[in-house]
Amino acid sequence: MRRFSLTESTNPALRQSEVFGTVTGTETASVQGVVNKTAMLTVIAVIGGAIGVSIAPSLGQGAMLGVVLVTALVTLGLYFAAIAKPMASVVLAPVYAIIEGCFLGIFTSMVDGWLAANDVAVSGGVALQAFVITIAILASMLILYTTRIIQPTRKFQAVVGTCMLGIVLVYLISLPLYLFGIQVPFISAFTTPTSGGGWWIGMGINLFILIIASLMLIIDFGIIEQKIKSGAPKRMEWFCGFILLVSLAWIYIQCVELVARLAQRD
Repeated sequence: MRRFSLTESTNPALRQSEVFGTVTGTETASVQGVVNKTAMLTVIAVIGGAIGVSIAPSLGQGAMLGVVLVTALVTLGLYFAAIAKPMASVVLAPVYAIIEGCFLGIFTSMVDGWLAANDVAVSGGVALQAFVITIAILASMLILYTTRIIQPTRKFQAVVGTCMLGIVLVYLISLPLYLFGIQVPFISAFTTPTSGGGWWIGMGINLFILIIASLMLIIDFGIIEQKIKSGAPKRMEWFCGFILLVSLAWIYIQCVELVARLAQRD
Protein backbone atom coordinates (compact mmCIF):
# COMPACT_ATOMS: atom_id res chain seq x y z
CA MET A 1 0.00 0.00 0.00
CA ARG A 2 1.27 3.45 -0.90
CA ARG A 3 2.13 5.52 2.18
CA PHE A 4 1.95 9.27 2.72
CA SER A 5 5.24 11.08 2.87
CA LEU A 6 6.26 14.47 4.13
CA THR A 7 7.57 15.12 0.64
CA GLU A 8 4.06 14.80 -0.73
CA SER A 9 0.91 16.85 -0.31
CA THR A 10 -2.73 15.93 -0.53
CA ASN A 11 -2.96 19.03 -2.69
CA PRO A 12 -2.27 17.63 -6.19
CA ALA A 13 -0.63 20.86 -7.30
CA LEU A 14 2.15 20.30 -4.76
CA ARG A 15 2.98 16.80 -5.93
CA GLN A 16 5.00 17.94 -8.94
CA SER A 17 8.37 16.25 -8.48
CA GLU A 18 9.73 17.85 -11.62
CA VAL A 19 8.87 21.29 -10.25
CA PHE A 20 10.87 21.10 -7.08
CA GLY A 21 13.91 19.15 -8.19
CA THR A 22 17.28 20.50 -7.06
CA VAL A 23 18.56 23.25 -9.32
CA THR A 24 22.21 24.14 -9.64
CA GLY A 25 23.73 27.26 -11.10
CA THR A 26 20.53 29.29 -10.82
CA GLU A 27 18.89 31.40 -8.16
CA THR A 28 16.67 29.26 -5.95
CA ALA A 29 13.37 30.02 -4.25
CA SER A 30 13.09 31.09 -0.62
CA VAL A 31 10.37 31.10 2.01
CA GLN A 32 10.48 34.89 2.08
CA GLY A 33 10.10 34.94 -1.69
CA VAL A 34 6.99 32.76 -1.46
CA VAL A 35 5.57 35.06 1.22
CA ASN A 36 6.21 38.08 -1.03
CA LYS A 37 4.61 36.45 -4.06
CA THR A 38 1.61 35.35 -2.01
CA ALA A 39 1.16 38.90 -0.74
CA MET A 40 1.35 40.27 -4.29
CA LEU A 41 -1.21 37.76 -5.53
CA THR A 42 -3.48 38.57 -2.60
CA VAL A 43 -3.37 42.26 -3.47
CA ILE A 44 -4.24 41.42 -7.09
CA ALA A 45 -7.13 39.27 -5.85
CA VAL A 46 -8.39 42.12 -3.66
CA ILE A 47 -8.32 44.41 -6.71
CA GLY A 48 -10.27 41.78 -8.64
CA GLY A 49 -12.72 41.59 -5.76
CA ALA A 50 -13.25 45.35 -5.90
CA ILE A 51 -13.95 45.05 -9.63
CA GLY A 52 -16.45 42.26 -8.97
CA VAL A 53 -18.23 44.27 -6.30
CA SER A 54 -18.37 47.34 -8.57
CA ILE A 55 -19.98 45.51 -11.50
CA ALA A 56 -22.34 43.39 -9.40
CA PRO A 57 -25.03 46.09 -9.00
CA SER A 58 -25.43 46.30 -12.78
CA LEU A 59 -26.19 42.57 -12.88
CA GLY A 60 -29.38 40.88 -11.82
CA GLN A 61 -29.32 37.89 -9.48
CA GLY A 62 -29.60 35.53 -12.46
CA ALA A 63 -26.76 37.25 -14.31
CA MET A 64 -24.59 37.25 -11.19
CA LEU A 65 -25.11 33.51 -10.80
CA GLY A 66 -24.11 33.01 -14.43
CA VAL A 67 -20.97 35.10 -14.03
CA VAL A 68 -20.07 33.26 -10.83
CA LEU A 69 -20.38 29.89 -12.57
CA VAL A 70 -18.33 31.04 -15.58
CA THR A 71 -15.55 32.57 -13.49
CA ALA A 72 -15.51 29.46 -11.28
CA LEU A 73 -14.97 27.26 -14.35
CA VAL A 74 -12.26 29.61 -15.70
CA THR A 75 -10.36 29.60 -12.41
CA LEU A 76 -10.65 25.82 -12.26
CA GLY A 77 -9.16 25.63 -15.74
CA LEU A 78 -6.29 27.94 -14.73
CA TYR A 79 -5.69 25.78 -11.64
CA PHE A 80 -5.20 22.63 -13.69
CA ALA A 81 -3.15 24.54 -16.27
CA ALA A 82 -0.77 25.63 -13.50
CA ILE A 83 -0.51 22.04 -12.28
CA ALA A 84 0.35 20.88 -15.81
CA LYS A 85 2.86 23.68 -16.41
CA PRO A 86 4.09 25.01 -13.03
CA MET A 87 6.75 27.22 -14.63
CA ALA A 88 3.94 29.12 -16.37
CA SER A 89 2.63 30.23 -12.97
CA VAL A 90 4.55 33.48 -13.45
CA VAL A 91 1.74 34.40 -15.85
CA LEU A 92 -1.06 32.09 -14.76
CA ALA A 93 -0.96 33.04 -11.06
CA PRO A 94 -1.69 36.78 -11.56
CA VAL A 95 -4.39 35.96 -14.12
CA TYR A 96 -5.94 33.50 -11.69
CA ALA A 97 -5.74 36.04 -8.88
CA ILE A 98 -7.62 38.76 -10.77
CA ILE A 99 -10.34 36.39 -12.02
CA GLU A 100 -10.68 34.60 -8.68
CA GLY A 101 -10.92 37.98 -6.96
CA CYS A 102 -13.69 39.04 -9.36
CA PHE A 103 -15.48 35.75 -8.67
CA LEU A 104 -15.24 36.25 -4.91
CA GLY A 105 -16.42 39.86 -5.21
CA ILE A 106 -19.51 38.90 -7.17
CA PHE A 107 -20.18 35.91 -4.92
CA THR A 108 -19.98 38.15 -1.86
CA SER A 109 -22.34 40.63 -3.51
CA MET A 110 -24.80 37.79 -4.15
CA VAL A 111 -24.72 36.92 -0.47
CA ASP A 112 -25.14 40.59 0.47
CA GLY A 113 -28.14 40.86 -1.84
CA TRP A 114 -29.65 37.66 -0.48
CA LEU A 115 -29.30 38.88 3.10
CA ALA A 116 -30.73 42.29 2.21
CA ALA A 117 -33.73 40.61 0.58
CA ASN A 118 -34.34 38.86 3.89
CA ASP A 119 -33.95 42.13 5.84
CA VAL A 120 -30.67 41.00 7.39
CA ALA A 121 -27.87 43.53 7.94
CA VAL A 122 -24.21 42.71 8.59
CA SER A 123 -22.12 45.23 10.48
CA GLY A 124 -19.31 46.42 8.20
CA GLY A 125 -20.53 44.16 5.41
CA VAL A 126 -20.01 40.47 4.69
CA ALA A 127 -16.79 41.05 2.74
CA LEU A 128 -15.02 42.91 5.55
CA GLN A 129 -15.93 40.39 8.23
CA ALA A 130 -15.01 37.41 6.02
CA PHE A 131 -11.70 39.03 5.04
CA VAL A 132 -10.77 39.72 8.66
CA ILE A 133 -11.56 36.12 9.64
CA THR A 134 -9.52 34.81 6.69
CA ILE A 135 -6.47 36.88 7.65
CA ALA A 136 -6.86 35.78 11.27
CA ILE A 137 -6.92 32.13 10.19
CA LEU A 138 -3.84 32.61 7.99
CA ALA A 139 -1.94 34.26 10.84
CA SER A 140 -3.03 31.55 13.28
CA MET A 141 -1.95 28.73 10.97
CA LEU A 142 1.41 30.42 10.39
CA ILE A 143 1.97 30.74 14.13
CA LEU A 144 0.92 27.15 14.79
CA TYR A 145 3.24 25.92 12.04
CA THR A 146 6.29 28.07 12.76
CA THR A 147 6.12 27.29 16.49
CA ARG A 148 5.83 23.57 15.57
CA ILE A 149 2.61 23.19 17.57
CA ILE A 150 1.00 21.57 14.52
CA GLN A 151 3.12 19.69 11.99
CA PRO A 152 2.07 17.91 8.79
CA THR A 153 2.85 14.37 9.90
CA ARG A 154 1.84 11.40 7.77
CA LYS A 155 -1.24 10.71 9.87
CA PHE A 156 -2.17 14.42 9.80
CA GLN A 157 -1.91 14.49 6.00
CA ALA A 158 -3.90 11.27 5.66
CA VAL A 159 -6.79 12.49 7.83
CA VAL A 160 -6.98 16.01 6.38
CA GLY A 161 -6.51 14.73 2.83
CA THR A 162 -9.29 12.19 3.19
CA CYS A 163 -11.66 14.84 4.55
CA MET A 164 -10.72 17.21 1.74
CA LEU A 165 -11.42 14.58 -0.93
CA GLY A 166 -14.81 13.90 0.64
CA ILE A 167 -15.68 17.60 0.59
CA VAL A 168 -14.62 17.92 -3.04
CA LEU A 169 -16.83 14.97 -3.99
CA VAL A 170 -19.81 16.63 -2.29
CA TYR A 171 -19.09 19.84 -4.24
CA LEU A 172 -18.86 17.92 -7.51
CA ILE A 173 -22.21 16.25 -6.83
CA SER A 174 -24.07 19.31 -5.54
CA LEU A 175 -23.06 21.73 -8.32
CA PRO A 176 -24.59 19.77 -11.23
CA LEU A 177 -27.70 19.17 -9.15
CA TYR A 178 -27.96 22.91 -8.43
CA LEU A 179 -27.79 23.66 -12.17
CA PHE A 180 -30.84 21.42 -12.61
CA GLY A 181 -32.71 23.15 -9.81
CA ILE A 182 -32.02 20.53 -7.14
CA GLN A 183 -30.57 22.08 -4.00
CA VAL A 184 -28.53 19.95 -1.62
CA PRO A 185 -29.53 21.04 1.91
CA PHE A 186 -27.06 22.43 4.47
CA ILE A 187 -24.10 22.73 2.06
CA SER A 188 -24.78 26.42 1.44
CA ALA A 189 -26.28 29.19 3.53
CA PHE A 190 -28.84 29.58 0.73
CA THR A 191 -30.16 26.06 1.33
CA THR A 192 -30.02 25.94 5.12
CA PRO A 193 -32.92 26.72 7.49
CA THR A 194 -32.43 29.90 9.49
CA SER A 195 -33.57 28.35 12.76
CA GLY A 196 -34.00 25.08 14.57
CA GLY A 197 -31.94 21.93 14.19
CA GLY A 198 -31.38 22.52 10.47
CA TRP A 199 -29.43 25.70 11.20
CA TRP A 200 -27.15 23.87 13.61
CA ILE A 201 -26.50 21.12 11.08
CA GLY A 202 -25.61 23.69 8.42
CA MET A 203 -23.37 25.60 10.81
CA GLY A 204 -21.62 22.39 11.83
CA ILE A 205 -20.92 21.49 8.20
CA ASN A 206 -19.71 25.04 7.51
CA LEU A 207 -17.30 24.97 10.46
CA PHE A 208 -16.05 21.49 9.57
CA ILE A 209 -15.19 22.55 6.00
CA LEU A 210 -13.59 25.76 7.29
CA ILE A 211 -11.40 23.78 9.69
CA ILE A 212 -10.27 21.38 6.94
CA ALA A 213 -9.53 24.30 4.60
CA SER A 214 -7.48 25.96 7.34
CA LEU A 215 -5.53 22.77 8.10
CA MET A 216 -4.68 22.46 4.41
CA LEU A 217 -2.51 25.55 4.93
CA ILE A 218 -0.42 23.59 7.46
CA ILE A 219 0.18 20.86 4.90
CA ASP A 220 1.04 23.39 2.20
CA PHE A 221 3.44 25.27 4.49
CA GLY A 222 5.27 22.05 5.28
CA ILE A 223 5.55 20.87 1.70
CA ILE A 224 6.62 24.26 0.39
CA GLU A 225 9.26 24.62 3.09
CA GLN A 226 10.72 21.19 2.36
CA LYS A 227 10.75 21.64 -1.38
CA ILE A 228 12.33 25.07 -1.13
CA LYS A 229 15.07 23.59 1.02
CA SER A 230 15.68 21.06 -1.74
CA GLY A 231 16.56 23.91 -4.13
CA ALA A 232 13.47 24.77 -6.17
CA PRO A 233 14.01 27.35 -8.94
CA LYS A 234 13.16 30.98 -8.17
CA ARG A 235 10.17 31.05 -10.50
CA MET A 236 8.48 28.41 -8.39
CA GLU A 237 7.79 31.10 -5.79
CA TRP A 238 4.90 32.12 -8.03
CA PHE A 239 3.63 28.55 -8.15
CA CYS A 240 3.79 28.20 -4.36
CA GLY A 241 2.08 31.57 -3.91
CA PHE A 242 -0.58 30.46 -6.35
CA ILE A 243 -1.31 27.31 -4.35
CA LEU A 244 -1.56 29.25 -1.11
CA LEU A 245 -3.96 31.70 -2.77
CA VAL A 246 -6.19 28.79 -3.80
CA SER A 247 -6.38 27.68 -0.17
CA LEU A 248 -7.04 31.23 1.03
CA ALA A 249 -9.84 31.65 -1.50
CA TRP A 250 -11.48 28.46 -0.23
CA ILE A 251 -11.18 29.73 3.34
CA TYR A 252 -12.67 33.10 2.38
CA ILE A 253 -15.68 31.46 0.73
CA GLN A 254 -16.35 29.47 3.87
CA CYS A 255 -15.97 32.62 5.97
CA VAL A 256 -18.56 34.38 3.80
CA GLU A 257 -20.90 31.43 4.41
CA LEU A 258 -20.16 31.59 8.14
CA VAL A 259 -20.90 35.31 8.39
CA ALA A 260 -24.13 34.89 6.41
CA ARG A 261 -25.34 32.02 8.62
CA LEU A 262 -24.58 33.91 11.81
CA ALA A 263 -26.26 37.06 10.50
CA GLN A 264 -29.41 35.18 9.61
CA ARG A 265 -29.46 33.48 13.00
CA ASP A 266 -29.22 36.82 14.76
